[in-house]
Amino acid sequence: MAPGKYHLKNGTVVSMDKSIGVVPNCDVLIDDGVITKVAPSLSPSGEYTVIDATDAIVSPGFVDTHRHTWQTQLRTVCADHVLSDYFMHIRCKYGSCYEARDAYLGNYCGALESIDSGITFLIDHSHIMNSPDHSDAAVKGLRDARIRATFCYGLYKNPAWPGSAMDAEREEKTPDWRFEDSKRIRETHFKSNEKTDVLRFGFAPAEIESCPTDELIMEIEHGRKLGAAVVTGHTGLGRWDRGLRLVRKLNERNVLGPDLLFSHGATFQDDELDAIAKHGIGISSTPDTELQMGMGRPICFKAHSVGCNASLGCDVVSSAPADMFQQMRLALQAERHAKHYEAKGAPFVVSHRCEEVLEFATMGGAKAVGLADVIGSVTPGKRADLLLIKTTSARLSPVGDPVMALVLYANGSDVDTVFVDGEIVKQNGKLAGVDWLKVRGELLESTKRIFERSKRAPMDAIEAQAMPIMRMYAGETE
Repeated sequence: MAPGKYHLKNGTVVSMDKSIGVVPNCDVLIDDGVITKVAPSLSPSGEYTVIDATDAIVSPGFVDTHRHTWQTQLRTVCADHVLSDYFMHIRCKYGSCYEARDAYLGNYCGALESIDSGITFLIDHSHIMNSPDHSDAAVKGLRDARIRATFCYGLYKNPAWPGSAMDAEREEKTPDWRFEDSKRIRETHFKSNEKTDVLRFGFAPAEIESCPTDELIMEIEHGRKLGAAVVTGHTGLGRWDRGLRLVRKLNERNVLGPDLLFSHGATFQDDELDAIAKHGIGISSTPDTELQMGMGRPICFKAHSVGCNASLGCDVVSSAPADMFQQMRLALQAERHAKHYEAKGAPFVVSHRCEEVLEFATMGGAKAVGLADVIGSVTPGKRADLLLIKTTSARLSPVGDPVMALVLYANGSDVDTVFVDGEIVKQNGKLAGVDWLKVRGELLESTKRIFERSKRAPMDAIEAQAMPIMRMYAGETE
Protein backbone atom coordinates (compact mmCIF):
# COMPACT_ATOMS: atom_id res chain seq x y z
CA MET A 1 0.00 0.00 0.00
CA ALA A 2 1.39 3.39 -1.03
CA PRO A 3 1.82 6.26 1.44
CA GLY A 4 -1.50 7.90 2.24
CA LYS A 5 -3.55 9.07 5.19
CA TYR A 6 -3.71 6.72 8.17
CA HIS A 7 -5.31 7.06 11.59
CA LEU A 8 -3.80 4.65 14.13
CA LYS A 9 -6.44 4.58 16.81
CA ASN A 10 -6.38 3.82 20.53
CA GLY A 11 -2.92 2.28 20.86
CA THR A 12 -0.31 2.50 23.60
CA VAL A 13 2.28 4.83 22.11
CA VAL A 14 5.87 4.31 23.22
CA SER A 15 7.14 7.42 21.48
CA MET A 16 10.86 7.53 22.44
CA ASP A 17 10.31 11.29 22.43
CA LYS A 18 10.91 12.76 25.90
CA SER A 19 8.33 15.50 25.30
CA ILE A 20 5.63 12.91 24.53
CA GLY A 21 6.62 9.84 26.55
CA VAL A 22 4.42 6.77 26.84
CA VAL A 23 0.75 7.53 26.17
CA PRO A 24 -2.04 4.95 26.61
CA ASN A 25 -5.20 5.09 24.50
CA CYS A 26 -3.43 7.31 22.01
CA ASP A 27 -3.89 8.06 18.31
CA VAL A 28 -1.31 8.74 15.60
CA LEU A 29 -2.02 10.47 12.30
CA ILE A 30 0.08 9.83 9.19
CA ASP A 31 -0.21 12.09 6.15
CA ASP A 32 1.70 11.14 3.00
CA GLY A 33 4.57 9.53 4.86
CA VAL A 34 4.82 12.04 7.72
CA ILE A 35 3.62 11.73 11.32
CA THR A 36 1.39 14.77 11.83
CA LYS A 37 -0.30 14.30 15.22
CA VAL A 38 0.16 12.15 18.33
CA ALA A 39 -2.58 12.55 20.94
CA PRO A 40 -5.57 10.75 22.46
CA SER A 41 -9.02 10.84 20.83
CA LEU A 42 -8.15 12.54 17.56
CA SER A 43 -11.00 13.32 15.14
CA PRO A 44 -9.26 14.39 11.94
CA SER A 45 -11.12 15.96 9.06
CA GLY A 46 -10.77 14.30 5.68
CA GLU A 47 -10.56 10.67 4.68
CA TYR A 48 -8.17 8.51 6.66
CA THR A 49 -7.70 4.77 6.64
CA VAL A 50 -8.38 3.80 10.26
CA ILE A 51 -6.21 1.10 11.82
CA ASP A 52 -7.40 -0.16 15.18
CA ALA A 53 -4.39 -0.16 17.52
CA THR A 54 -6.35 -1.38 20.56
CA ASP A 55 -4.31 -4.07 22.33
CA ALA A 56 -1.19 -2.92 20.49
CA ILE A 57 1.96 -0.94 21.23
CA VAL A 58 2.77 1.74 18.66
CA SER A 59 6.50 2.39 18.57
CA PRO A 60 9.18 3.67 16.23
CA GLY A 61 10.68 1.06 13.94
CA PHE A 62 14.00 -0.43 15.00
CA VAL A 63 17.23 0.99 13.56
CA ASP A 64 19.87 -1.64 12.73
CA THR A 65 23.19 0.17 12.35
CA HIS A 66 25.42 -2.72 11.30
CA ARG A 67 24.44 -5.47 8.92
CA HIS A 68 25.97 -7.56 6.14
CA THR A 69 22.60 -8.18 4.55
CA TRP A 70 23.81 -10.36 1.69
CA GLN A 71 24.48 -13.34 3.99
CA THR A 72 20.83 -14.49 4.15
CA GLN A 73 21.60 -17.76 2.34
CA LEU A 74 24.27 -18.60 4.92
CA ARG A 75 21.89 -18.79 7.88
CA THR A 76 23.27 -21.02 10.72
CA VAL A 77 26.69 -21.54 9.05
CA CYS A 78 28.48 -19.63 11.82
CA ALA A 79 26.33 -20.53 14.82
CA ASP A 80 29.28 -22.30 16.48
CA HIS A 81 32.04 -20.08 15.06
CA VAL A 82 34.45 -17.56 16.49
CA LEU A 83 35.73 -14.68 14.37
CA SER A 84 38.57 -16.64 12.75
CA ASP A 85 36.10 -19.30 11.58
CA TYR A 86 33.77 -16.60 10.27
CA PHE A 87 36.59 -14.92 8.34
CA MET A 88 37.81 -18.18 6.79
CA HIS A 89 34.41 -19.57 5.81
CA ILE A 90 32.30 -16.50 5.04
CA ARG A 91 34.84 -13.95 3.82
CA CYS A 92 37.19 -16.38 2.06
CA LYS A 93 34.88 -19.15 0.84
CA TYR A 94 31.13 -18.50 0.62
CA GLY A 95 31.42 -14.83 -0.32
CA SER A 96 33.34 -15.86 -3.42
CA CYS A 97 30.50 -18.21 -4.41
CA TYR A 98 27.83 -15.53 -4.85
CA GLU A 99 26.71 -14.63 -8.36
CA ALA A 100 24.83 -11.38 -8.93
CA ARG A 101 21.39 -13.00 -8.56
CA ASP A 102 22.49 -14.45 -5.23
CA ALA A 103 23.52 -10.99 -4.03
CA TYR A 104 20.09 -9.67 -5.02
CA LEU A 105 18.23 -12.43 -3.18
CA GLY A 106 20.46 -12.12 -0.12
CA ASN A 107 19.74 -8.42 0.17
CA TYR A 108 16.08 -8.65 -0.80
CA CYS A 109 15.24 -11.49 1.56
CA GLY A 110 17.49 -10.10 4.30
CA ALA A 111 15.62 -6.81 4.15
CA LEU A 112 12.28 -8.65 4.21
CA GLU A 113 13.43 -10.56 7.29
CA SER A 114 14.27 -7.24 8.91
CA ILE A 115 10.86 -5.73 8.15
CA ASP A 116 9.15 -8.88 9.40
CA SER A 117 10.80 -8.46 12.82
CA GLY A 118 10.23 -4.70 13.05
CA ILE A 119 13.49 -3.30 11.69
CA THR A 120 12.60 -0.37 9.44
CA PHE A 121 16.13 0.96 8.81
CA LEU A 122 19.43 -0.77 8.31
CA ILE A 123 23.01 0.11 7.47
CA ASP A 124 23.99 -2.40 4.81
CA HIS A 125 27.77 -2.78 5.07
CA SER A 126 27.89 -4.55 1.74
CA HIS A 127 31.12 -6.43 1.02
CA ILE A 128 29.73 -8.66 -1.73
CA MET A 129 30.95 -6.56 -4.66
CA ASN A 130 32.20 -9.49 -6.74
CA SER A 131 31.40 -7.62 -9.96
CA PRO A 132 29.61 -4.46 -11.09
CA ASP A 133 26.51 -6.61 -11.61
CA HIS A 134 26.68 -7.61 -7.94
CA SER A 135 26.70 -3.93 -6.98
CA ASP A 136 23.58 -3.21 -9.02
CA ALA A 137 21.86 -6.33 -7.70
CA ALA A 138 22.57 -5.55 -4.05
CA VAL A 139 21.10 -2.05 -4.40
CA LYS A 140 18.05 -3.40 -6.21
CA GLY A 141 17.44 -5.99 -3.49
CA LEU A 142 17.13 -3.30 -0.82
CA ARG A 143 15.01 -1.04 -3.02
CA ASP A 144 12.60 -3.83 -3.98
CA ALA A 145 12.11 -4.78 -0.32
CA ARG A 146 11.02 -1.17 0.45
CA ILE A 147 13.11 -0.90 3.60
CA ARG A 148 14.75 2.36 4.64
CA ALA A 149 18.49 1.80 4.40
CA THR A 150 21.91 3.21 3.67
CA PHE A 151 23.72 1.01 1.16
CA CYS A 152 27.40 1.21 2.09
CA TYR A 153 29.46 0.15 -0.92
CA GLY A 154 32.23 -2.13 0.40
CA LEU A 155 35.74 -2.29 -1.08
CA TYR A 156 36.56 -5.69 0.42
CA LYS A 157 37.84 -8.18 -2.18
CA ASN A 158 36.49 -11.70 -1.88
CA PRO A 159 39.29 -14.06 -3.04
CA ALA A 160 39.16 -15.48 -6.58
CA TRP A 161 39.96 -19.18 -6.33
CA PRO A 162 39.42 -21.67 -9.19
CA GLY A 163 35.73 -22.54 -9.43
CA SER A 164 34.55 -19.46 -7.57
CA ALA A 165 32.10 -16.91 -8.99
CA MET A 166 34.88 -14.30 -9.17
CA ASP A 167 36.50 -12.97 -12.35
CA ALA A 168 40.11 -13.77 -11.51
CA GLU A 169 41.43 -11.87 -14.52
CA ARG A 170 39.62 -8.66 -13.52
CA GLU A 171 40.82 -8.97 -9.92
CA GLU A 172 44.41 -9.44 -11.10
CA LYS A 173 44.56 -6.84 -13.88
CA THR A 174 42.33 -4.13 -12.36
CA PRO A 175 42.39 -4.76 -8.59
CA ASP A 176 41.06 -1.26 -7.85
CA TRP A 177 38.00 -1.44 -10.11
CA ARG A 178 35.68 -1.03 -7.12
CA PHE A 179 36.68 2.61 -6.68
CA GLU A 180 35.34 3.52 -10.10
CA ASP A 181 32.38 1.19 -9.69
CA SER A 182 31.38 2.86 -6.42
CA LYS A 183 31.33 6.17 -8.30
CA ARG A 184 29.12 4.59 -10.97
CA ILE A 185 26.73 3.21 -8.36
CA ARG A 186 26.46 6.63 -6.70
CA GLU A 187 25.76 8.39 -10.00
CA THR A 188 23.40 5.72 -11.36
CA HIS A 189 21.30 4.71 -8.39
CA PHE A 190 21.61 7.63 -5.97
CA LYS A 191 21.19 10.83 -7.94
CA SER A 192 19.53 12.13 -4.78
CA ASN A 193 21.06 11.33 -1.40
CA GLU A 194 18.94 13.45 0.92
CA LYS A 195 18.15 12.56 4.51
CA THR A 196 14.51 11.81 3.71
CA ASP A 197 15.32 9.47 0.80
CA VAL A 198 14.31 5.93 1.70
CA LEU A 199 17.50 4.45 0.21
CA ARG A 200 20.78 6.37 0.49
CA PHE A 201 24.38 5.83 -0.59
CA GLY A 202 27.13 5.14 1.91
CA PHE A 203 30.62 3.69 1.80
CA ALA A 204 32.70 1.03 3.56
CA PRO A 205 36.52 0.94 3.26
CA ALA A 206 37.97 -2.51 2.60
CA GLU A 207 38.83 -3.40 6.22
CA ILE A 208 39.93 -0.47 8.27
CA GLU A 209 42.16 -2.33 10.73
CA SER A 210 44.10 -4.29 8.12
CA CYS A 211 45.51 -1.52 5.94
CA PRO A 212 48.05 1.29 6.51
CA THR A 213 46.62 4.49 7.95
CA ASP A 214 47.37 6.51 4.81
CA GLU A 215 45.50 3.98 2.68
CA LEU A 216 42.56 4.00 5.08
CA ILE A 217 42.36 7.80 5.00
CA MET A 218 42.43 7.70 1.19
CA GLU A 219 39.51 5.27 1.20
CA ILE A 220 37.53 7.36 3.69
CA GLU A 221 38.10 10.47 1.60
CA HIS A 222 37.01 8.60 -1.53
CA GLY A 223 33.68 7.86 0.15
CA ARG A 224 33.36 11.48 1.23
CA LYS A 225 34.09 12.75 -2.30
CA LEU A 226 31.20 10.59 -3.50
CA GLY A 227 28.92 12.26 -0.95
CA ALA A 228 28.44 9.15 1.17
CA ALA A 229 25.83 9.65 3.87
CA VAL A 230 27.75 7.25 6.14
CA VAL A 231 31.29 5.83 6.02
CA THR A 232 31.51 2.71 8.15
CA GLY A 233 34.01 0.10 9.28
CA HIS A 234 34.91 -2.53 11.91
CA THR A 235 37.33 -1.62 14.68
CA GLY A 236 38.20 -2.31 18.33
CA LEU A 237 37.49 -6.06 18.07
CA GLY A 238 37.87 -7.28 21.64
CA ARG A 239 40.24 -10.24 21.89
CA TRP A 240 41.10 -9.69 18.22
CA ASP A 241 42.25 -6.10 18.83
CA ARG A 242 45.67 -5.50 17.26
CA GLY A 243 46.32 -2.47 19.47
CA LEU A 244 46.37 -0.05 16.54
CA ARG A 245 44.34 2.61 18.37
CA LEU A 246 42.85 3.54 15.01
CA VAL A 247 40.44 6.19 16.29
CA ARG A 248 43.32 7.92 18.05
CA LYS A 249 45.33 7.95 14.82
CA LEU A 250 42.43 9.30 12.77
CA ASN A 251 41.84 11.97 15.39
CA GLU A 252 45.49 13.03 15.22
CA ARG A 253 45.16 13.29 11.44
CA ASN A 254 41.94 15.37 11.68
CA VAL A 255 39.91 12.78 9.78
CA LEU A 256 37.10 12.20 12.30
CA GLY A 257 33.65 13.53 11.49
CA PRO A 258 29.93 12.88 12.08
CA ASP A 259 29.63 10.87 8.85
CA LEU A 260 31.68 8.04 10.40
CA LEU A 261 30.10 4.97 11.97
CA PHE A 262 32.30 2.49 13.82
CA SER A 263 31.00 -1.02 14.44
CA HIS A 264 31.96 -3.09 17.53
CA GLY A 265 34.57 -0.99 19.40
CA ALA A 266 34.79 -3.05 22.59
CA THR A 267 38.41 -2.01 23.09
CA PHE A 268 38.05 1.73 22.44
CA GLN A 269 40.20 3.66 24.92
CA ASP A 270 38.79 6.55 26.96
CA ASP A 271 40.46 9.18 24.76
CA GLU A 272 39.00 7.50 21.68
CA LEU A 273 35.51 7.54 23.13
CA ASP A 274 35.98 11.21 24.00
CA ALA A 275 36.97 11.93 20.39
CA ILE A 276 34.01 9.92 19.08
CA ALA A 277 31.63 11.88 21.30
CA LYS A 278 33.21 15.22 20.36
CA HIS A 279 32.83 14.57 16.63
CA GLY A 280 29.31 13.13 16.80
CA ILE A 281 30.39 9.74 15.45
CA GLY A 282 28.11 6.70 15.71
CA ILE A 283 29.01 3.41 17.40
CA SER A 284 27.20 0.18 16.57
CA SER A 285 27.33 -2.65 19.10
CA THR A 286 26.34 -6.10 17.83
CA PRO A 287 25.82 -8.16 20.99
CA ASP A 288 25.19 -11.53 19.34
CA THR A 289 28.40 -11.66 17.32
CA GLU A 290 30.53 -9.77 19.84
CA LEU A 291 29.67 -12.11 22.71
CA GLN A 292 29.92 -15.26 20.59
CA MET A 293 32.98 -14.54 18.47
CA GLY A 294 35.33 -13.04 21.03
CA MET A 295 34.86 -9.42 19.94
CA GLY A 296 34.38 -8.21 23.49
CA ARG A 297 31.78 -6.86 25.85
CA PRO A 298 29.30 -4.65 23.98
CA ILE A 299 30.40 -1.06 24.51
CA CYS A 300 27.03 0.61 23.96
CA PHE A 301 26.32 1.42 27.63
CA LYS A 302 29.82 2.72 28.35
CA ALA A 303 29.85 4.73 25.13
CA HIS A 304 26.47 6.25 25.86
CA SER A 305 27.57 7.21 29.39
CA VAL A 306 30.31 9.45 27.96
CA GLY A 307 28.10 11.11 25.35
CA CYS A 308 28.58 8.90 22.30
CA ASN A 309 25.81 8.05 19.83
CA ALA A 310 25.42 4.40 20.84
CA SER A 311 23.31 2.01 18.80
CA LEU A 312 22.72 -1.66 18.02
CA GLY A 313 23.17 -3.87 14.96
CA CYS A 314 22.35 -7.47 14.06
CA ASP A 315 25.55 -7.94 12.01
CA VAL A 316 25.17 -11.35 10.29
CA VAL A 317 22.37 -13.89 9.99
CA SER A 318 25.02 -16.54 9.40
CA SER A 319 25.11 -16.81 13.20
CA ALA A 320 21.87 -15.21 14.48
CA PRO A 321 18.57 -13.85 13.13
CA ALA A 322 17.94 -10.25 12.16
CA ASP A 323 16.06 -9.62 15.39
CA MET A 324 16.47 -6.40 17.36
CA PHE A 325 14.47 -7.82 20.27
CA GLN A 326 17.26 -10.37 20.70
CA GLN A 327 20.02 -7.76 20.44
CA MET A 328 18.36 -5.56 23.07
CA ARG A 329 18.06 -8.45 25.52
CA LEU A 330 21.61 -9.66 25.04
CA ALA A 331 23.05 -6.16 25.42
CA LEU A 332 21.01 -5.39 28.52
CA GLN A 333 21.45 -8.67 30.37
CA ALA A 334 25.14 -9.01 29.52
CA GLU A 335 25.79 -5.53 30.90
CA ARG A 336 23.67 -6.13 33.99
CA HIS A 337 25.62 -9.32 34.66
CA ALA A 338 28.98 -7.62 34.17
CA LYS A 339 28.08 -4.69 36.41
CA HIS A 340 26.75 -6.93 39.16
CA TYR A 341 29.98 -8.93 39.26
CA GLU A 342 32.21 -5.86 39.08
CA ALA A 343 30.60 -4.52 42.25
CA LYS A 344 31.39 -5.70 45.76
CA GLY A 345 28.73 -7.88 47.34
CA ALA A 346 25.22 -8.64 46.20
CA PRO A 347 23.47 -6.11 43.94
CA PHE A 348 20.49 -4.41 45.55
CA VAL A 349 19.74 -2.21 42.52
CA VAL A 350 19.68 -3.17 38.85
CA SER A 351 22.51 -1.48 36.97
CA HIS A 352 20.64 -0.54 33.76
CA ARG A 353 17.00 -0.18 32.85
CA CYS A 354 15.00 -1.38 29.88
CA GLU A 355 14.37 2.08 28.44
CA GLU A 356 18.12 2.59 28.02
CA VAL A 357 18.55 -0.26 25.56
CA LEU A 358 15.30 0.56 23.76
CA GLU A 359 16.85 3.98 23.18
CA PHE A 360 19.85 2.35 21.50
CA ALA A 361 17.54 0.39 19.17
CA THR A 362 15.56 3.46 18.10
CA MET A 363 16.69 7.05 18.67
CA GLY A 364 20.26 5.99 19.40
CA GLY A 365 20.41 4.34 16.01
CA ALA A 366 18.89 7.37 14.32
CA LYS A 367 21.51 9.62 15.91
CA ALA A 368 24.34 7.24 14.99
CA VAL A 369 23.46 7.45 11.28
CA GLY A 370 22.67 11.16 11.20
CA LEU A 371 18.89 10.78 10.97
CA ALA A 372 17.77 11.95 14.42
CA ASP A 373 15.47 14.53 12.85
CA VAL A 374 13.95 12.03 10.40
CA ILE A 375 13.29 8.72 12.22
CA GLY A 376 13.73 7.01 15.61
CA SER A 377 10.70 8.31 17.49
CA VAL A 378 6.95 8.80 17.15
CA THR A 379 7.20 12.56 16.75
CA PRO A 380 5.10 14.89 14.59
CA GLY A 381 7.14 16.01 11.60
CA LYS A 382 9.21 12.83 11.35
CA ARG A 383 8.82 10.21 8.65
CA ALA A 384 6.38 7.46 9.56
CA ASP A 385 8.60 4.44 10.24
CA LEU A 386 6.33 2.78 12.79
CA LEU A 387 5.40 -0.56 14.35
CA LEU A 388 2.15 -1.91 15.70
CA ILE A 389 3.05 -4.72 18.09
CA LYS A 390 0.07 -6.78 19.15
CA THR A 391 -0.20 -7.59 22.84
CA THR A 392 -2.78 -10.36 22.54
CA SER A 393 -0.42 -13.35 22.71
CA ALA A 394 -0.06 -15.45 25.85
CA ARG A 395 3.45 -14.01 26.19
CA LEU A 396 2.17 -10.42 26.23
CA SER A 397 -1.02 -10.76 28.25
CA PRO A 398 -1.17 -8.64 30.33
CA VAL A 399 1.32 -5.85 29.62
CA GLY A 400 2.20 -4.12 32.88
CA ASP A 401 4.81 -1.82 31.37
CA PRO A 402 4.98 -1.41 27.57
CA VAL A 403 8.68 -0.47 27.50
CA MET A 404 9.64 -3.56 29.48
CA ALA A 405 7.33 -5.63 27.29
CA LEU A 406 9.12 -4.46 24.13
CA VAL A 407 12.57 -5.16 25.52
CA LEU A 408 12.14 -8.42 27.43
CA TYR A 409 8.92 -10.09 26.26
CA ALA A 410 7.97 -9.29 22.65
CA ASN A 411 9.41 -10.95 19.57
CA GLY A 412 9.02 -10.73 15.82
CA SER A 413 5.83 -12.76 15.78
CA ASP A 414 4.12 -9.95 17.71
CA VAL A 415 4.91 -7.38 15.00
CA ASP A 416 1.54 -7.00 13.32
CA THR A 417 1.97 -3.92 11.11
CA VAL A 418 5.04 -2.08 9.84
CA PHE A 419 5.18 1.31 8.15
CA VAL A 420 8.25 2.53 6.27
CA ASP A 421 8.01 6.14 5.13
CA GLY A 422 4.24 5.95 5.61
CA GLU A 423 3.90 2.87 3.41
CA ILE A 424 2.51 -0.36 4.86
CA VAL A 425 5.11 -3.08 4.28
CA LYS A 426 3.68 -5.59 6.76
CA GLN A 427 0.03 -5.92 7.76
CA ASN A 428 -1.92 -8.43 9.83
CA GLY A 429 1.31 -10.29 10.53
CA LYS A 430 2.24 -10.80 6.86
CA LEU A 431 4.66 -9.05 4.52
CA ALA A 432 2.62 -6.80 2.24
CA GLY A 433 2.83 -7.35 -1.51
CA VAL A 434 5.22 -10.29 -1.19
CA ASP A 435 4.55 -13.82 -2.45
CA TRP A 436 6.78 -15.31 0.22
CA LEU A 437 6.42 -18.94 -0.86
CA LYS A 438 7.64 -18.03 -4.36
CA VAL A 439 10.47 -15.86 -3.03
CA ARG A 440 11.45 -18.55 -0.54
CA GLY A 441 11.71 -21.10 -3.35
CA GLU A 442 14.10 -18.82 -5.23
CA LEU A 443 16.12 -18.24 -2.07
CA LEU A 444 16.48 -21.97 -1.42
CA GLU A 445 17.62 -22.58 -5.01
CA SER A 446 20.18 -19.80 -4.60
CA THR A 447 21.39 -21.36 -1.36
CA LYS A 448 21.78 -24.72 -3.08
CA ARG A 449 23.87 -23.19 -5.87
CA ILE A 450 26.12 -21.37 -3.40
CA PHE A 451 26.80 -24.48 -1.36
CA GLU A 452 27.46 -26.59 -4.44
CA ARG A 453 29.97 -24.02 -5.68
CA SER A 454 31.60 -23.85 -2.24
CA LYS A 455 32.59 -27.52 -2.49
CA ARG A 456 35.23 -26.45 -5.01
CA ALA A 457 36.94 -24.17 -2.51
CA PRO A 458 40.59 -25.12 -1.82
CA MET A 459 40.21 -25.06 1.94
CA ASP A 460 43.81 -25.98 2.72
CA ALA A 461 45.05 -23.02 0.70
CA ILE A 462 42.34 -20.74 2.14
CA GLU A 463 43.28 -21.72 5.69
CA ALA A 464 46.97 -21.21 4.94
CA GLN A 465 46.18 -17.63 3.85
CA ALA A 466 43.48 -16.80 6.40
CA MET A 467 44.94 -18.07 9.65
CA PRO A 468 48.09 -15.93 9.64
CA ILE A 469 45.86 -12.88 9.21
CA MET A 470 43.67 -13.90 12.13
CA ARG A 471 46.74 -14.70 14.28
CA MET A 472 47.98 -11.21 13.53
CA TYR A 473 44.65 -9.82 14.76
CA ALA A 474 44.98 -11.96 17.87
CA GLY A 475 48.45 -10.52 18.52
CA GLU A 476 50.18 -13.84 17.89
CA THR A 477 53.45 -14.21 15.96
CA GLU A 478 55.13 -17.22 14.50
